[in-house]
Amino acid sequence: MTKMFTSLKPFQTAELIIMLALAFVIPFHWLAAQYGEVALVACAVLKVVFEQKFKFNPTQMKWKWVYLVFMATWLAYLIGMIHTENVDEGWFEVSKKLGFLLFPLAFLISDMSYLTKDRIRAVFYALVAGTLVFFLANVLWASYDVIVLKYTTERFFDDELMKLYYVHHTYMSMYVLLAFAFCFVEFCNQKSLKIKIINATAMLLMVVFVFLLDSRAGILTLLVEIIVLWFYYTFILNKKKIGVISGIAAVVILVAVVFALPGCFSRITDTVKNVTSEKKTDRRLVQFAGYKSLLKDKWLFGVGSGDRNDETLKSYKKHEEELISSVVPIQGIDKEEFAVKRTALLDTICQLASLGGNWNGPNDKAEDFIKDNAETYGCTAESVLDIYCKYIYIKNALFFELDSHNQFFDTMISIGIVGLLLLLAYFVIPVVLMIKHRKFDVTYLIFLMIIAFNALFESVFETQVGIIFFNFFNMLLFTSLIFNVQSYSKSR
Repeated sequence: MTKMFTSLKPFQTAELIIMLALAFVIPFHWLAAQYGEVALVACAVLKVVFEQKFKFNPTQMKWKWVYLVFMATWLAYLIGMIHTENVDEGWFEVSKKLGFLLFPLAFLISDMSYLTKDRIRAVFYALVAGTLVFFLANVLWASYDVIVLKYTTERFFDDELMKLYYVHHTYMSMYVLLAFAFCFVEFCNQKSLKIKIINATAMLLMVVFVFLLDSRAGILTLLVEIIVLWFYYTFILNKKKIGVISGIAAVVILVAVVFALPGCFSRITDTVKNVTSEKKTDRRLVQFAGYKSLLKDKWLFGVGSGDRNDETLKSYKKHEEELISSVVPIQGIDKEEFAVKRTALLDTICQLASLGGNWNGPNDKAEDFIKDNAETYGCTAESVLDIYCKYIYIKNALFFELDSHNQFFDTMISIGIVGLLLLLAYFVIPVVLMIKHRKFDVTYLIFLMIIAFNALFESVFETQVGIIFFNFFNMLLFTSLIFNVQSYSKSR
């Protein structure tokens, strides 16, 4: 441990300690991570002034255009204030997105040449330690509640598991999946049997954690991640022995967890059933139908940094009205009477569809009621059955003021096509750089895959738990990549 800080200057030591602490606390609390973000930026500024004497690393300066492109995401939100109506919300969004400015800036101006592979590995081990300590602490608490206080086994799943501090399961699964990818790489690359055992144990625990989190995106990403890692080591690096051993171990782990926790796949299978059934649909598809007009009409500049929530809700409301208007009246009913009865019918359906609290979902009770009573309310049963699932989901979206649950769409709604292109640059530039210089960092590739895949189902950059995690590890991995590219270029 002490060797890691050998020969480092004072501010380099402080900066590395902050990185280690930040990586460890990210799973625990977004506010602690935000303090780490501020400390990292402050340390970088002090380091530039007192240690670097305003001299910057030439390798980082060579690639400053990439850092500037990354920073431009925040600038786009700032410019988006020009045409926003909800100014207070707009400034909140601009301040929330500061991570897109501060992390690239800190990693650009601070000389990061001291970040050797071993020091970067230490930062990732801090993430592994943080996720496992968080997991084990919550499991111990859940075990006490189940064994001593006689709670049901539901105490081990999703929000019931994370009593220590609740983090949405999508974000927690992203932390765990990055830690898993690092452990997989360590297991394959390190020769020490002790290190292999430590990482194999960590991977086993993290696989269980992902399944207990009960995130559809998390489980699917895990499966894809394991396949990609196995393929990379078996066929790209041609390490067939390691590939076979790790592949068999991964399959055994997955099969064991699937048999032990069969309910973990229910969210995925339920989604498939809803999408493919004749009358039902997935709620996210309904939300897309609700806001797709914004993507079509405001694709160039977006609605403004502060108007995304307001305009999305307006679009949902418009879609709700379209669904209501598609209900067909029975012959001979007066228009005013029909409007009143239709409203009463839809309100009753929502009450019957209650799943607890104010969240509703289609069920047989509501469907049977429509079949038996629709005409009593002046509506044809078939027309109500055609829209009732969508109607319930759009009412949920309005009540809970849901965003698009897709970061690419949310960014485009807010700041238009330029914002979307800047967001895509985070994923495209590193991959192009790796291909061009033939310097592949599989951990970085998996990280980008995790973020991109989850961004399809969650607005991962609309909360600090996603912004800080992404920007910190993206800049750490990108900075490591450009130093590898530079050293490769010199050796040719």
